[in-house]
Amino acid sequence: MNDRRALTKTIINILRPLARLMIRYEIAHGEFVELAKVAYTQAAKRYFQISNKKMTHSRIAVLTGLSRKEAVRLADLGEDELASTRGALNRAVQVINGWLNDKDFLDGEAQPRVLPMRGSGGSFEELVARYSGDITARTILDELVRVGAVTKVAMNSVKLESHGYVPQNNASEKMTLAAQHTADLLDTTAHNILCRPKDARFQRQVAYHDVPQSVIDEFQQYSYEKSLALLLDFDRWLAEKKKLGGASTNEPTGRVGTGIYFFQNDND
Repeated sequence: MNDRRALTKTIINILRPLARLMIRYEIAHGEFVELAKVAYTQAAKRYFQISNKKMTHSRIAVLTGLSRKEAVRLADLGEDELASTRGALNRAVQVINGWLNDKDFLDGEAQPRVLPMRGSGGSFEELVARYSGDITARTILDELVRVGAVTKVAMNSVKLESHGYVPQNNASEKMTLAAQHTADLLDTTAHNILCRPKDARFQRQVAYHDVPQSVIDEFQQYSYEKSLALLLDFDRWLAEKKKLGGASTNEPTGRVGTGIYFFQNDND
């Protein structure tokens, strides 16, 4: 099987679960085609820039197969909305990460403390001020309580219930997180296909066929507990390294992380 044919099969396998979502939310194939044009345009701009040359609409048209007129129309669509959504989610994530890693908000066993709402010496207001920028403590608290990450204790204290920001009922927020996670996985996949073997990123999977449902249920809980513990260890390691590195060096910076996911499907 040649590379192009293999890629065609890969694209169909990737798109099938996405098509399930699009049909569920009544996005017909014509609307998907329009979204695909936007993605082609953004990918051309991001990954196929020629050094010391401005990316032109004509070059985008050549790379993507779009007309120049469509390249002009699509060039700037979607970027502002994507950036603003990520920013809103990051505030809540940063507050939870601070609570999990900053010693001012941990107990003697390095576990997140129950925090008083206000005051000095490690209050929720201090936590929010340190990690959420200009968003108020009340706004962050309402959001974290809404998604079940935080509960109120007694009159003026709060407790961290979840080690991550996971929207429970809001489909739009779930889709935003899913988009980021899926994009990260596919970015690693594309990198590993295109790079030299020695530059490959870690990407592994454990899978068994013909597993009884009772074992699947047990493994789902077992993998959740083990995965959460590993991700918390990664989180603390990165937080400590980032704190030690600080802004004192002139090294280039980037976004880095590791994702773990559970899957279940038919044997085929």
